[in-house]
Amino acid sequence: MSRIAYVIGGLPFGGVENWLFELLSLIRSTNIHECRIFNVSGTGVKLPEFQDAGLDVVCIGSSNAAASTHRLDTAFRLRAELKRFMPDLIHTLHFSGDYFGRLAAIGLGIPVVTNIRNIKREKKLFRRFSNKVLSFATDSYLANSHAVEQIVCKDHNRSGCPVFVLHNAIDTAKLDCPPHNLRKLYALKGRIIIGIGRYVRQKNFISLIKAIQILYTAGRDVSLILVGEGALRAEYTSIIRELNLYDRVALTGYRKDVGAFLRGADILAMPSFFEGFGNVHLEAMYCGIPGVISQHVPSLEIGRSASIVSDCSPEGIAEGLITLLDDPLKYEELAKKGQEITTEFTMTKYMAKLFSVYAEVLGNEN
Repeated sequence: MSRIAYVIGGLPFGGVENWLFELLSLIRSTNIHECRIFNVSGTGVKLPEFQDAGLDVVCIGSSNAAASTHRLDTAFRLRAELKRFMPDLIHTLHFSGDYFGRLAAIGLGIPVVTNIRNIKREKKLFRRFSNKVLSFATDSYLANSHAVEQIVCKDHNRSGCPVFVLHNAIDTAKLDCPPHNLRKLYALKGRIIIGIGRYVRQKNFISLIKAIQILYTAGRDVSLILVGEGALRAEYTSIIRELNLYDRVALTGYRKDVGAFLRGADILAMPSFFEGFGNVHLEAMYCGIPGVISQHVPSLEIGRSASIVSDCSPEGIAEGLITLLDDPLKYEELAKKGQEITTEFTMTKYMAKLFSVYAEVLGNEN
C-alpha cells in the first residue's frame, strides 16, 4: 500500500473539490492506497463534508491568509506535516496547493505530480514566474484535457517533465437517483433548462438568462434553474427582475443533490467562457440530458458528438436551445449518444488510469 498526499489550497465548493471527494471516497473503499488531504488554507464550505465522510484531512492554516505566497511559515508547517506522514507521492491541486506543495517537498525525495485543471492563465506575474520555476520541483504534470495540456506546456513546464492527460470522470452512484420535480419545487413552467456552477463571470450565466428572455419573448414555454452560489447572485437577481423573468428563472443556492436536479431537467446549458474540463457536461450526458455547450468547454473533446456547440452570446445560446426544443429526433439522438459515451468515463475506470500514472511516476523514481 502506497501513501498519497493530496495538497490542495482549500475546500470550497467546485469541480476540483467534488472530484477529490469522490476519488478519495472510492480509493478508501479499495484499501489500495492510504491517502491524506493537506488543506493549505484550512478553509472551505466543503471541509465538514470531507470530515463527516471520514476522509483524512490535515488543515495547515486557519484562514485564506495562510495561502498567501509570502507565507513561508505555511510552507514550513506543510513540510513538517508531510515529513510526519512520509508519503510515497505528493499530488498537488489549486495554485496554492501547487505552490506550497512543491516548496515544502524540496529536498524530501518524494515525487510530485502537479495537477493543472484549468485553461485560465494566471494574471499575476509572480504566480506565472513561480509556476515556471517550480516546474523544476515537479516530477510530472497531470492535465484533465488536451486544452489544459497546451497551457501546461506553454505556461508551466519549463523543466520538460512528462505530462499525462487524463479526462475527468463521474461518480455514477450520486446520479442514479429519483428526479426532483423542479416545476413544483420552484414554481417553474414548461421545458426546464439547467445551468450548474458557481455564480461567477467564468460561467457566463448572464448570457444564459438573456437567452431565456429571447426564447420566452419568441413564445417558447421554457424556464431556467441555476444550481449554485457565488458573488454574482445579487447581479443575477437584478437582471432577472429587470427582464421580468422572476417566474421563469430560479436560483437554488449551493446544493449537494445535483443528480436529482439533472434528472428533473430537460436540457443542460453550459455557456462558459472557459473551463478546465466541464464535469457537469459529462454528468448530464450520463443522465440522458443533451446539452448546449460553449465552444470553450474542453469536455467537448469527448462529448462533441452528443452536444450542440454554441458561442457565448445570448443569441448563440438561444439558437442552440431552439434546436433541442424544436427537434425531438435530434434531442433523442444526442441523449442516447451521451449515455453511450459516458460508459467509458466512470470514476472506477478513472481511478485505475490514475493509479497507472502514479505507478509510472514512482517507477521513474526508482
